[in-house]
Amino acid sequence: MRAVRLIPALLAAPMLAWGGEAAPLPPTSAEAQLRARDERRPEQPITLDVAGHPVQVGGSWEYTHEWRDNFDLDEQRARNRRVQEHEVQLEARSRFGDRTEVFLQLVGLHDTRRTQGTPGKQVNRSLERGPMWLQRERLGGTPWLLQFGRVTLLDRRAWWWDEDLDGVRVRYLGKKWRLDTGIAHEAARKSSDERGVAPDMRGVTRWFGQASWLWARRHSVEAFWLLQRDRSAQPQPGAVFADEDSIDERDLDARWVGARASGEWRNKGVLHRLNYWGDLAWFAGRERVSAFEERAADGRFVALGTRSQRLRGHALDLGASASFDLPLRPLLTLGYARGSEQFRQTGLQENKMRFAGVKRWQRYGELLQPELSNLQVITAGTGVRFGRNSSLELLLHDYRQVRPSTVVEGSRLSADPGGTSRSLGREVDLLLAIRESRRVEFTAKASYFRPGAAFGPARRDPARSIELGMTVNF
Repeated sequence: MRAVRLIPALLAAPMLAWGGEAAPLPPTSAEAQLRARDERRPEQPITLDVAGHPVQVGGSWEYTHEWRDNFDLDEQRARNRRVQEHEVQLEARSRFGDRTEVFLQLVGLHDTRRTQGTPGKQVNRSLERGPMWLQRERLGGTPWLLQFGRVTLLDRRAWWWDEDLDGVRVRYLGKKWRLDTGIAHEAARKSSDERGVAPDMRGVTRWFGQASWLWARRHSVEAFWLLQRDRSAQPQPGAVFADEDSIDERDLDARWVGARASGEWRNKGVLHRLNYWGDLAWFAGRERVSAFEERAADGRFVALGTRSQRLRGHALDLGASASFDLPLRPLLTLGYARGSEQFRQTGLQENKMRFAGVKRWQRYGELLQPELSNLQVITAGTGVRFGRNSSLELLLHDYRQVRPSTVVEGSRLSADPGGTSRSLGREVDLLLAIRESRRVEFTAKASYFRPGAAFGPARRDPARSIELGMTVNF
């Protein structure tokens, strides 16, 4: 709470650096507008007067309760889990003069986990740094702007990135052309429960970029690039680490380049809207993987050694969603995605997108949530929209590995495939979002995963999850 009381003072600091009189607050920044479609803040936020400057304050409280059943694909083990999570976001935003804007966000997290067969409960609490940046617009009277601090990287499908990073960026905001590029390097720990910069972020420098051309109304083509250099040292064999959170298993020097075409057609016929997307990416790099062994005596980890390998791969994700001007406004979604055996996503992705409904969901399944690496995903879905801003969607995902492997990158399952079959299984998601108010929304998700032959005869029991959620925006 001490950090929250410091917000007015932090907001006043840019006035000394840039000068200028207070100005009315215009619409929010580009990434805030994109995120607002999903977070739906009130149209008229609370505005305070701080030393003669208007300061917009707001935030949200989100609660979820999830039941995770049989994630090890073995009903006899009885390791089901219940997870309750609270997330509170507090935000403040102000302008100084007509070209300077500052934004601050703090995030409080609290979760409680109960695992069947384990006595008691696990409770975690933390305070995190959200976006905290200073922005100078119309540099030299041009459409360029400069932003530095903890900046938000966000693309509309979160296929490339959806993450906050310490860095500096420049943007060109033209009517049809836009450019967003910068350099990021973590300068401090993100969360109060970390002892320092997270091991997987330590020593990592990224040059990111995105360029877009709006070639027609609601239709665009985009280019993406990311150059990553990891200068963290590999552990010496025999080095001892206190716990699993202090080890860094992978270091990656890599580059990604890619392109996207996306858009939306609207008409007054039966086919009311048709959205399409197409992403293509190439990847090349060198990965260093360190092996560790847990000591049974004290739970600490010992480094065993490091191996290095060159990687090269590609990925694509294609699809379309349609809504029809019929009773209950039925929805239809089709998608195909494939990541080659050695492809890696950026590590900044969330893989969330809006299909034909009103809210973003996990593109590759709410239960499995895999990374698109050595994986093929075929998606088909249907649903309805009702009320002013609510929807119910049913999605089916079919998973196959490009080459049989014992690893599914990013999977939330605790069971691993045997590496003898490509067929991972199928997942069904039933997704409900009720967003009739900008202040309160409700969500419900039910998922069912049926494992395929890749998991072998001992891991063929289905996994299930149910999640109920509520968000209050203020």
